[in-house]
Amino acid sequence: MTTVVGLRTADDSGLVATPHSEPRLSWSLVGGGPGVLQRAYDIQVSAEPSFSDPVSSGEVESDLVTDHPWPAAPLSSREVRYWRVRVRTGLGWTAWSEPGRVEAALLDDAQWTARPVHVPTDRGRTFPGPVPLLRREFDLPAEPVSARLYVTALGVHRTTINGRPVSDELLEPGWTSYPNRLLYATYDVTGLLTPGRNAFSSAVGDGWYRGHLTWHKNRDVYGDTSALLAQLEATLSDGTTVTVATDERWKGGYGALLAADLYDGCERDLRHAPPGWQHPGFDDRDWERAAVLPLPTGLAGRAHPPVRVVQVIHPELRTLPDGTIAVDAGENITGWLRIRADGPPGSTVTVRHAEVLDGDGRLLTSILRGARATDQYTLAGDSAELEPEFTFHGFRYAEIATTPGVTVEAVDVHVVASDLRRIGDFRCSDDRVNTLYANVVRSQRGNFLAVPTDCPQRDERLGWTGDLMAFAPTACATFDSGSFLDSWLTDLRIEQRSDGAVPLVIPDVSLGELPPTELPFAGSGAGWGDAATVVPAALFDAYGRRSLLGRHYAAMRAWVEFTVDHLDDDGTWSGNAQLGDWLDPAAPPEDPARATTDSAYVATAFVAHSARLLADAARELGFAEDADRYAVLHWRTAEAAWRKWGEHARTTQTGCALALEFGIAPAAERAAVGEALAALVRARDGRIATGFLGTPFVLPALTATGHTAEAYRLLLNTECPGWLYQVARGATTMWERWDAIRPDGTIDVENAGMMLSFNHYAYGAVAAWLYRSVAGLRPTAPGYRTFDIAPRPGGTLTSAEASINTPYGTASVAWSISGDTLTVKAVVPLGTIGRFSAPEGWRSAGAVERLGSGSHFLSLRPVTSA
Repeated sequence: MTTVVGLRTADDSGLVATPHSEPRLSWSLVGGGPGVLQRAYDIQVSAEPSFSDPVSSGEVESDLVTDHPWPAAPLSSREVRYWRVRVRTGLGWTAWSEPGRVEAALLDDAQWTARPVHVPTDRGRTFPGPVPLLRREFDLPAEPVSARLYVTALGVHRTTINGRPVSDELLEPGWTSYPNRLLYATYDVTGLLTPGRNAFSSAVGDGWYRGHLTWHKNRDVYGDTSALLAQLEATLSDGTTVTVATDERWKGGYGALLAADLYDGCERDLRHAPPGWQHPGFDDRDWERAAVLPLPTGLAGRAHPPVRVVQVIHPELRTLPDGTIAVDAGENITGWLRIRADGPPGSTVTVRHAEVLDGDGRLLTSILRGARATDQYTLAGDSAELEPEFTFHGFRYAEIATTPGVTVEAVDVHVVASDLRRIGDFRCSDDRVNTLYANVVRSQRGNFLAVPTDCPQRDERLGWTGDLMAFAPTACATFDSGSFLDSWLTDLRIEQRSDGAVPLVIPDVSLGELPPTELPFAGSGAGWGDAATVVPAALFDAYGRRSLLGRHYAAMRAWVEFTVDHLDDDGTWSGNAQLGDWLDPAAPPEDPARATTDSAYVATAFVAHSARLLADAARELGFAEDADRYAVLHWRTAEAAWRKWGEHARTTQTGCALALEFGIAPAAERAAVGEALAALVRARDGRIATGFLGTPFVLPALTATGHTAEAYRLLLNTECPGWLYQVARGATTMWERWDAIRPDGTIDVENAGMMLSFNHYAYGAVAAWLYRSVAGLRPTAPGYRTFDIAPRPGGTLTSAEASINTPYGTASVAWSISGDTLTVKAVVPLGTIGRFSAPEGWRSAGAVERLGSGSHFLSLRPVTSA
């Protein structure tokens, strides 16, 4: 029997209330026989869980289980509604699902009585200084039966009620285009309140709003004071409602947190902690009266997962000759150390962090540039848990130095990230490739922290558009990145220039010059700005949410029109300075933009690519005129690029890959370009020769033109540069540079140290090929409504498998070779169709192509077998 389960909206925050007045609705199907497909659905919405008087969508013809419109009147602020679904399959109607519940947050500014408050003496501080504390006490005359807290900050906050945290979420509200969009969270805090006296308190750190940003370490980028905006609404057992909002009645002071900066770290003196300040009865007579600011522009509820501790590691510890405790987390992570230590009053514990060690086995910190990445604690005389706040570090190694008399009793590593749901997995018979895949996963986890950053360790940690453009298909298959990247794209749309140019980083901050190249970062760059088209397309491909594609269509179109405005008379884009195939391994270490592939060719190829993606999006959304216009633009730009650079394109791996994957090479030339690419790979003995823009496309281009052997030769190469070279050198995350550690074991700090990260996900784009070609799990309709089961064995691999939790359920492919038999196992989720394609040189016993829902077992033999 088919059952409707997994009711969900596009709000993936985990919060009690949604910012969407008309939530988009999705579900999944389980049970039923093989080959069951949804044909129609019916949604009911009711004010009561009994559905006594529901509003119904009526029967709607659709085979999709994702992204359906809300069929009732829009929600108003604080309103609660229930919804349920039944679907019609070839076997008839299912029973109604269990109900889902939605509650609206504060949907317009008029609902906010609170105003941001700050400590007056903190305003205008131009250095990391003491973190302000804010508090207020209030009375509840009766038992609370329901309470909601709506809260955000100009900065980052940790808020408690009666000394208990309102959530385990960190670095709230994250980083957005603050002048235009500030996110808030809604928490159910009923269990934190008591009848009688209560205390409401918060510490508010600088965060991205006010702290250091970029390698110039600019401060006060968004404002010169941090502030708290909070509104508590409690319904009591006597039927009354009590509202406690931030206003001039709040008090402010300072405590143990003497400094907290994202780049520099945290300084805490436990002797200055005001005892009991988070609880009722604290004497705050000497604290300042809070000052009030205007309500911020663009308040919106957070709809994506929060940052929190996602893993705890028990590290390896050893004591160095000078008494310093050396910590090895075993892998490169983003987070911090939590230490339990005891020592006399005034004694100190200092923690420094680094990704790698120098030749003497000590922390190599010079590549952090201006980031101090240091946490320092002064003890009050008792055993204490020491943990930084309002900061994070990218590191594998740390050193703990103490003054005499301090005993370090325990050390844990807390791994911190935006808590996205893991949906993809990959394994194969080669443990080196498995390690590579694990490194990709760690790099995504370590850099998907509030925004998709380039790196988590040095004085940068910015939302570089080019990195995400390269990585988006992998990101969407490994973690459920839909709502997270939807939020980031919302800021891209906000920050996009009036002429359609896309800033190089989102949220947009002034970059000036990037050391050491003195390359001015003004305007937009091809491949980077193309995140405006590539990321929405990847999200639609992975999750099938047409509304998301529609929401970002204007930004996609504006970017492509920007590129059109910059085309020369011959239809190519050669007039702007470009970053090109950034960090091509042949580029000089000090000039990573000087790639072997002509940057004007790369730029023009990306114009064609984005035009085709935009045409596809327009066609999906029903914009026929746009679809035709941009399809023609793709064809004309591709033709112009080939006419001008056709011969040059054949000379580099990136040139060939883009020609093949972006439709630059004419159909009659594809085979020759594929052979040219394969020859380039063979000539380099399998060493990679692509940078950020070419790497995502080189393996797919080889596979698409039948050169699977050369694709595996690139994948399995262990010489520098190559993916498995990094693995052989002990990498646990992806490197920014192919040769970050040179074959002799040294690190080129002198030439590359200004831009040398060991946790940079761009080259992890290879994992998309592992899913789609090595294992053979490739979507062919949005959200995996249909998908290919097309494994492509090769190299020395004897087995591989991948699974992805699609919107319809878990799809998986596993293959293994034993003797002269290739066995393929596939699972097709209910409501989807799999299409099997045998690898070259193998045939199945019978004609197999279309696979309905259920489990399938296929046995193949070599074509030459009798």
